[in-house]
Amino acid sequence: MPTVIGIRFKDSGKTYHFDPRNLPLQRGDWVIVETVRGPELGRVATGLIDLADDQIIGELKPVLRRATQADLDHLHQLQQREPEALQICAEKIAAHQLPMRLVKAEYNFDGSRLTFYFTAEKRVDFRALVRDLARTFRTRIELRQIGPRDEAKLLGGIGPCGRLLCCATFLPDFARVSIKMAKDQDLPLNPSKISGVCGRLLCCLSYEHEQYLQIKAELPQRGDWVQTREGPGEVVAVNVVKENVTVELYNGNTIECAAQEILEVRKRVAAEAQARNAAGITPVAQMRGTSQPLGAGEDGLLDEELDPEALATLEHDETPPRRSVPPRADAALGDTLGRRAAAAKQPAAPRRASAPPPPEHAPSDPPAAATVETGGTRSQRRRRRKKAKRQAAAPTHQAQPPAQPPAATPSSPEQGSSAGTAPRRRRQRRRGHQQG
Repeated sequence: MPTVIGIRFKDSGKTYHFDPRNLPLQRGDWVIVETVRGPELGRVATGLIDLADDQIIGELKPVLRRATQADLDHLHQLQQREPEALQICAEKIAAHQLPMRLVKAEYNFDGSRLTFYFTAEKRVDFRALVRDLARTFRTRIELRQIGPRDEAKLLGGIGPCGRLLCCATFLPDFARVSIKMAKDQDLPLNPSKISGVCGRLLCCLSYEHEQYLQIKAELPQRGDWVQTREGPGEVVAVNVVKENVTVELYNGNTIECAAQEILEVRKRVAAEAQARNAAGITPVAQMRGTSQPLGAGEDGLLDEELDPEALATLEHDETPPRRSVPPRADAALGDTLGRRAAAAKQPAAPRRASAPPPPEHAPSDPPAAATVETGGTRSQRRRRRKKAKRQAAAPTHQAQPPAQPPAATPSSPEQGSSAGTAPRRRRQRRRGHQQG
């Protein structure tokens, strides 16, 4: 595990790890380190620590040396030239007519690189501007487009709370903030109240979000019924900052109770209820311990008093022993009773309707199909009865089919051929009309 040291280039910037190279460094010392952009001046943010290889991102750069007072004076001289460079760059932007707004100019430690930070609504083609600035400053030029939060971090300022901006003083990274955090903290959803100087949501909304969720989980919600020292009531307000709730009692008064107090009252009430139940004071325990006989008219079950002599006779009455029945006789008796029950359940067959008198020209003997058989299932008997009724209602004589006229035969061959050629002639005449 390599030993590294944390270096920070800005007060609110990220902490980068470097190889100390056995230099006796302490927190707050100024050092010169090697970066991908050349030597830079930074400050020790953390002491010597051991990190695993998978926690080191990229190549581990070394610490070159301690910074001297001459190094600090040289950096101060370069910072004094930044406002002039910013003004010259603004004039060049106006000459090129680019939709850019400059924010800050910054030199590196040795003055070999000059970086300009700007904001724009969309991507800007500044290649011609870079060539013009390079000829003017005789150094390497770099242009960086940043967002509103980075602009506030570079420029600094005072927030709505009256303190210096968090991103410009100690916040290394921008936290993810959503409107749901403001809702969980019961803040007014007014953009002017929950937005910072950058026009985005306040970064401090994420500081206490987890604590708000934890406290809300412990407190009862609005509308819940709770037990208080003055009796039960309904929760009408929840104050997460004070960690208490406002309870409206049954008489209309309101009191403030802490979550711990509500929990203690609930435990005490539960313990008292268990003790009363164990002592048999509660109505449920009394009903379990005593069994009262039902009297006259009790629960509407007995409306008259029973005769004591009848009760005594029932108590001393002995039921005669049951006579044993042989298994075969018992089975035969069961079959007989089953057949009788089945016969009783079957509905009586309806009477057959008398057949109408036969017509004069019908034969005297009735048709054999009119007789209804009594065997078979119920559905079969029903179908046979319906069939018999239809046969009885139908007439016995059969109507003679109408005589068909004899087919016309052509009297001569010319007549038969003319019948076949007539449609053909009509089609030909129709085609002639269509063509004309």
